[in-house]
Amino acid sequence: MTDVTSPALIDTLKQAAQAAGEILREGYRAAGTIDFQCKGASDFVTDYDRAAEHAIIDTVRSVHPEVGFLGEETGATSTQDGNVTVVIDPLDGTNNFLHRVPHFSVSIAVCEHDRLTHGVVYQPLLDETLWAVHGRGAFLNDRPVDPPPARPLTEMLLATCLPYHAKGDCPTSLRQLTALMPAVAGIRSPGSAALEIAYTGLGRFDAFWSQGARLDLWDVAAGIVFAREAGLVVTDLEGNANPTEWRSLLVARAGRHGELLDALRQAG
Repeated sequence: MTDVTSPALIDTLKQAAQAAGEILREGYRAAGTIDFQCKGASDFVTDYDRAAEHAIIDTVRSVHPEVGFLGEETGATSTQDGNVTVVIDPLDGTNNFLHRVPHFSVSIAVCEHDRLTHGVVYQPLLDETLWAVHGRGAFLNDRPVDPPPARPLTEMLLATCLPYHAKGDCPTSLRQLTALMPAVAGIRSPGSAALEIAYTGLGRFDAFWSQGARLDLWDVAAGIVFAREAGLVVTDLEGNANPTEWRSLLVARAGRHGELLDALRQAG
């Protein structure tokens, strides 16, 4: 039975993320066009996604054979003890990766029953490991995270995910952008939700939200653990801290979360 309180578990997750990251670095730097398949609208997969996910599963399973997995590419594998599931996005930002935009990540989380307990978001090109364990704080590599205080709304730089190619709710995103654009200093949509949520925990963004874009659990789980352990408030746009399914998301410091939530709700 996996002990989610053991330091060995987070160490294994970090090793798994770095093993996957090495595969992605090689692919990103390789000459020529990266081959891919289209799974659906704006939904691509490469051999590097698959190889990275297998590297993660093999690394974790070698130490914790009893855990289950929920992977973007390999689907669900049941647990032996029914308690602990490792949630994997081996390449969050595949579209960026295909176009050689240097913004993508490996995202690994642990869910014990319905509670997110561990998160690792690894940016392989910067060799930055953003990791957190419930109740133990958030870390950038080996350094504890001490995010800056909340800025006024007029100084905030926000991150979001936007829907493309019929994947998501474009009218909702447009209404929310229209409501927030006049009020804040800037809005970015870089293309790796796990990384942008974790960057919000670091203070590189002041908040992250999404509703119009369709996000799966593997897109957000590790970032949510990191942001919460960095002291941020994480809810859906109904204000629920632990919805059964994440259909929307708002990540912000306590001093601004309510203000942003009101503005997004009013935008519909």
